[in-house]
Parts: sequence; structure tokens; C-alpha cells
Amino acid sequence: MSYLKNFYYFNKVIYQQRYIIRKLVARDFQKKYLSTYLGMVWAFINPLVYILTIWFVVSIGLRSGEGLGYAFLPWLVSAMIPWFFIRDGLSNAAGSLVDYSFLIKKMYFRVGIIPLIKLFTVLIIHLFMLVVLIIIVVLYGFYPTIYWIQIPYYLLCALVLLIGMGWLTSALMVFVRDIKQTIEVFNTLFFWLTPIIWPHEGLTGPKRLLVDLNPFFYITNGYRETFIHGKWFFEQVNLTIYFWCVAIFFFVVGAIVFQKLKPHYADVL
Repeated sequence: MSYLKNFYYFNKVIYQQRYIIRKLVARDFQKKYLSTYLGMVWAFINPLVYILTIWFVVSIGLRSGEGLGYAFLPWLVSAMIPWFFIRDGLSNAAGSLVDYSFLIKKMYFRVGIIPLIKLFTVLIIHLFMLVVLIIIVVLYGFYPTIYWIQIPYYLLCALVLLIGMGWLTSALMVFVRDIKQTIEVFNTLFFWLTPIIWPHEGLTGPKRLLVDLNPFFYITNGYRETFIHGKWFFEQVNLTIYFWCVAIFFFVVGAIVFQKLKPHYADVL
């Protein structure tokens, strides 16, 4: 019951602080994208160049996408775009307390919402990239279906997992700045371990178990199942239960660690 109370309180705080959150998200967005000549265009250039490079190398150079049974580009993009959200959300949330250290010393400010500011900024970009994803899959003949109503569900999955991880990593980074570099290595490692540019269907035994234990796989594959394969999330009951156990674990542990270390933030920063 205490966890339910804390979750209710968390949502209440977000609602009460919604105007502050909105202003800080707008400030963060403006600082990141609107201070350059191309502005928000960079938010699209970087991921699209990355996607096109992998598409060219894998599909044209190595011809590894020929056995899929459908076009490689929409298959690739359907998992790459949620991965960008995970990668950028985790990286930005981890450095949030250091970036907003000037707010830590303000006693009236709810420090717990700072990682959310970074996540919401990344979420805005993800929503725009989602439009790009929809355009690409439609151009390749994957038209809207009933399965598309799952998109908010997988967004929720990503947010719950990233909020918990964001609280945990941002709290630790105040005291151990190496966390930032560790996350960059972590992101690179999990990009290749997660079936984003390679199919997982042929895996069995320990290899398949290793993939299933990766919580990011549930999200990236969920997008792919929604847009390409046309499957419901509840068709994989065991994976769904496992993912939510992991997501809730990080949410609870992240909240506890964040609260335990909060009295020391101002002194260290």
C-alpha cells in the first residue's frame, strides 16, 4: 500500500508542478535545439543519418536484410526510433541533476522532477520522430491497423523504465561523474545486443533467453510488432510480466536511492 501511496503522491506532484515542468522543458528544448542555425532540424538529421548509414551498410552493402520477407528500411526504423528515445532519455536524465544544479539549492523546488524535465524534452523529439516512422512505414505499404493503438502503451513502458533508471543514475552521478561515460558504453553495448538491426526469430536456448531478459528489447520489438508484424503486446504474457517486474523494480529502487541521497545533493553540487 505504501508503494501505491508513493505512486499517487508522485503523480500529484507532477500535476501540481506542471507549469514549472512545462517552462523548464521549453527552456531545455530551446537551449538544446533553438540556439543553433539549423535549430530543431538537428533533432532529425542525427538519427536519420544514423538510420540511413545502417540501412545502406546492412541492406545494400552486406545484403543482410534480404531474408526478412519485407523491406528492410521500415523494419529497421520501427525499432531504431524507440531505441533513440531510450538511449537519449537515459543519457540525458543521468546528467540532469548536474545540469540543473542551480535548482538544487532552492528549497521550494521538487528535485525529483528534474530528471523528468530531460525525459520530457526527449519525448517531444520522439513524438516528431514517430511521425517520421509512420510516414516511412506507410510509404512501404504498412498502413494503419488496430494494432497501432498500442503505441501509447509502449510509450508508457519506456517512460516508467526510464524514470526509474533516470532517478537512479542521476542520483549516483552527483557523486560519481564516471556514470556518464559508463552509460555511453552501456548504450553502445545494448544497441548491438538488442535485436534492432538483426532479427531474433531464429534464436533458441540461452541466446534467446539473453535477448528476452533485456528490458529494452520488449520496447523496441513492441514497436516493430505494432507497425510491421501486427501483434498484440498481451500475446507474449511472460515477456510482459517480466518487463513490468523489471520496470517497477527500477522505478522503486530509483525512487528510494534518489530520496536517500537527496539531502547531500546541494553540498556536493
